[in-house]
Amino acid sequence: MLRDLHVRNLAVLAEATVELGPGLNVLSGETGAGKSIVVDSLALLAGGRAAAELIRSGADSLTVTGVFLPAGGDWREALVAAGVEAEGDELVVRREISREGRNRVFVNDQPITLRLLADVTPHLLTLHGQREELGLAEPELQRQWLDRSGGEEAERLLATVAAAWERYHGAAQRLERATGDERQRLERIDALRFQLGEIEAAAPQAGEEESLREDRQVLRHAEAILRGLGGAYDHLSEEEGAALERLRRAQEALQEIGEWEPRARQWAEQLEELQIQLADVTLGLGRRLGEVELDPGRLDAVEERLAVLERLLRRYGTTTAEVLGRRDELAAELAELELDAAGRERLEQEAAGALAAYRQAADALSRARGGWGESLAERIRAELVDLALPNARLLVDLSTRRRQGSPLLVAGEAVELGPRGYDQVTFLFSPNPGEPPRPLARVASGGELARIYLALQVAVRGAGAASERTMVFDEVDAGIGGREAAAVGRKLKLLAAAGGQILAVTHLPQVASFADHHFRVSKQVRRGRTFVAVEALSGDQRVEEVARMLAGRQITDLSRSHARDLIRSGAGE
Repeated sequence: MLRDLHVRNLAVLAEATVELGPGLNVLSGETGAGKSIVVDSLALLAGGRAAAELIRSGADSLTVTGVFLPAGGDWREALVAAGVEAEGDELVVRREISREGRNRVFVNDQPITLRLLADVTPHLLTLHGQREELGLAEPELQRQWLDRSGGEEAERLLATVAAAWERYHGAAQRLERATGDERQRLERIDALRFQLGEIEAAAPQAGEEESLREDRQVLRHAEAILRGLGGAYDHLSEEEGAALERLRRAQEALQEIGEWEPRARQWAEQLEELQIQLADVTLGLGRRLGEVELDPGRLDAVEERLAVLERLLRRYGTTTAEVLGRRDELAAELAELELDAAGRERLEQEAAGALAAYRQAADALSRARGGWGESLAERIRAELVDLALPNARLLVDLSTRRRQGSPLLVAGEAVELGPRGYDQVTFLFSPNPGEPPRPLARVASGGELARIYLALQVAVRGAGAASERTMVFDEVDAGIGGREAAAVGRKLKLLAAAGGQILAVTHLPQVASFADHHFRVSKQVRRGRTFVAVEALSGDQRVEEVARMLAGRQITDLSRSHARDLIRSGAGE
């Protein structure tokens, strides 16, 4: 959930803070008041393109800050993978753009790249309403929505297909290496033998380099170490008035008065414990003094061994453990390349068996997708009727993509295959009767795409199923009114129920009346400069705004009464 949004110097918006809440948040205002500026600020938080022209006239930079209370863990994983701390349940995202072209991004006051921001914010925020932002026209997203509609069955089938793909893909790669071009195979065998020989000749041991580096440090500084150890040992035990002797005398002095001073006994006992600890330290110093030697020959041997290991580390891994792992990989690949005819035949059988298992799993997934597609299309069609698209049809088409040389045949044709099966999913759309369904990306307008997305959300998630992200709908109600507008508001509210969050920009009172939190965007001119303000509304203020949306500038008692009725209806009263 997006809890707070703070914007400074964006276009004509000098400064504004918006405290959003769970449920349906609505932004309204007169045409040209600046509602789109708020959406632009969210687009910047989502990693959208920024330009110096966005900065308010007279200002040197603009800043957008969002305080998120995110659900799920994908956002945290993306940050941790990039080495960014992600402690706590609150995430503060700040973006700063200057006129000089500096574009800085911070997460919890830690600088990050714009690319990382673009990876993280999709887990926090999605914007819908513009074709380039919606993304619903993308085939991969359409496949994801279809599979999501399949619920637990889809998760199980997809996992089965992915596992079968991994088995087949691995077997196919091994077979290709073993039966490929003979000249390339022999060259690869020679390279593998050389690499294995280099590693085996060095005979590295796991963790050996760390131990040798420690030995090198000691040998390089043995004289200083011996001087320091000896000095400490003498101060503790050997010199006149050494620490151990002084502690013993202090303890004895306290014991002598213990009969008269109650606290003296306790102090004497503590000094005795200190003597024991100090004696252990002294013993350790003495042992180490006997171990450290000035040995130039040993230092040379350590340096030579480290030079050998570091050559291996530069070529085969960052640690000796990784080098040993790479050795095992090279040995396995060499064994496959040196297979005899019987071995290659076994590998061919393994690949064929893995392909058959993949085909069986992918066929089951494809059949299930056919059923999900029919069901999803029916549910979306019912939702579109309420969203002022009563004659629209949406179909889910499953096809395949031809790929020459593919080992998988579907209907006698070689097709592309992968870890999510072989289906190509396309949403087909017909907005009007008599028009054949065509790919959604080619025929749907921006407003239709937004409403289709809303219908898809309700159809897949169901009413009251909270999203893990804040969803922003920019004028999803464009071109509709009356009963259809009320249906849009109702669906937005249902979609935001159960702790979800939606921010909707609207010019329709029917939609605004369903808001859990209502904000008004207004524009004023003061001393020749334009200022935009964002104000949270409640009570009579909200009634006035909904009445303005109903009647325009001439607000009457009748329009206020109608506004109250709408708000009560939207609240379910």
